[in-house]
Amino acid sequence: MSEFKDLKFLVTGGSSGIGLSVAQFLCRGDALVCIVGRRQEALDEAVADLGERAWSCRCDIADAAQVGSLAEMVAARWGSLDGLVNNAGIAPMADLEGTQVEMWDETFAVNARGPYLMTRALLPLLRAAQTPSVVNVSSTLAEKAIPGMVAYNSAKAALNQFTRSVALELAPKVRVNAVMPAVVDTPIHLGRGMSSAQVKGMGRIHPLGRVGTPEDVAELVCFLLSGRSSWITGAILPIDGGMMAT
Repeated sequence: MSEFKDLKFLVTGGSSGIGLSVAQFLCRGDALVCIVGRRQEALDEAVADLGERAWSCRCDIADAAQVGSLAEMVAARWGSLDGLVNNAGIAPMADLEGTQVEMWDETFAVNARGPYLMTRALLPLLRAAQTPSVVNVSSTLAEKAIPGMVAYNSAKAALNQFTRSVALELAPKVRVNAVMPAVVDTPIHLGRGMSSAQVKGMGRIHPLGRVGTPEDVAELVCFLLSGRSSWITGAILPIDGGMMAT
């Protein structure tokens, strides 16, 4: 029997990058998957790729009313939820003086408020499952800040502490962990004006000599969703080509 046979998972930011790769891994394991995002066309394309075990819901995860409606939809369709992956994020580049209030607020809204709203709204469905797991996608910048990304560094640090706090509150029923990727070649960099070639060029700053792939991170996320990680909660796990060791 497949590891995730008929288990039910929700993945935010699931139409591209790490989120889509996680959804692909889960579907190959015979899971049922709901992907969430803000662009319906991208969601439709992703579901067509994922196949009949996947469906989508358009939702702004920073909007409490929309998240509430999403939770009601998942409850009506599934009745329980085996795993939640809080993957959606934005990564604007700006130093302190260049970070306008609107940029700061949006960065925290997507990267920190969103996981809070999603986890809180879906908690009754997680508690209704047998061995539920939440995985938050953070960043090495949460603990190893760089200049020029003050809002992102700060929001991901908040997400790490949210992970630890909620893991303690929800134990032993619900496990909550986070992964901290370093540079991964995903479409998020396009919004920062970086080509795929430029992103790959950043491999030189990682001890293992390359940037990560969405599949690298998805493997770890799916491990944390699985029963193989049943004694892990409150962990913040780097997956970074050795970056945190430098």
